[in-house]
Amino acid sequence: MAAANIASTGIVLEVLTRDNYLDWSVLVKNYLIGKNLWHKIVEGDLDRRDDSWESKNGQALHAIQISCGHYTLRQIRNFETAQDAWNHLKADFNEDLKAEHHDIEKGGFQSEIDLFHVALKKDVWNDAIIFIRNDGDIISKKSSSNGWTSLHVAVDSGHDKIMKELVKMGALLTEKDWEGYTPFALAVKSTNDIKIVDWMLNQGGNGLLEMKIKADDDKGDIPLLLAAAKGHKEMTRFLFSKTPSAILHDNKCYYAAKLLSHCIHVEIFGKC
Repeated sequence: MAAANIASTGIVLEVLTRDNYLDWSVLVKNYLIGKNLWHKIVEGDLDRRDDSWESKNGQALHAIQISCGHYTLRQIRNFETAQDAWNHLKADFNEDLKAEHHDIEKGGFQSEIDLFHVALKKDVWNDAIIFIRNDGDIISKKSSSNGWTSLHVAVDSGHDKIMKELVKMGALLTEKDWEGYTPFALAVKSTNDIKIVDWMLNQGGNGLLEMKIKADDDKGDIPLLLAAAKGHKEMTRFLFSKTPSAILHDNKCYYAAKLLSHCIHVEIFGKC
């Protein structure tokens, strides 16, 4: 059985196993770089317009395939690009990537959602897209620990490009986690980037301004209060200009009074 794991390709010392991914990937990557089969073939944007792309893709895909054992080959034999095959193996075998799931959901089972969220958090879109291709609904599925969707992860990690791609694919800015936070609420709480928050409002609608997040009282907080509590002065002013006054005056001006208290505490003066 041990002999079956010995590679005779001259590319790797042994075929890919659960225990040797890091060494295996270094050898295969170096081989592909040496053959000019890495950039724009496996890594980066694929340049299919290049007349040599199809040939180079075939060579790179073949090199990856023959460096795998029979069982692993069955996982990637239907992939048409070397990039897809490489990213699939990386997502499935890379223990460093899998270990990072504890940053999102500590102590839990390494589910597909966990690994997908890890790829998003690490800004590895090529890995994340493999999960989406296998299960398009995964972009809206929630982590069992905190109820985060892919958008929550992308927003919390500050990956605006990934967030926009997910929205294009149908991810909803109105999805709430277990505490009532939408991705929009996370954004206004964690950043002073008015441009991206304005973009989210244009995509998700002004209803995002009214969605309540759990608070110490039974009335909850609105996004404007989250920004004010964090001392985000420009964000607070921006959201104040967007939030309907009827919301602030509701419940005997409850939110208006709470906003005033926050603004005084963090010294936000002027229009607010």
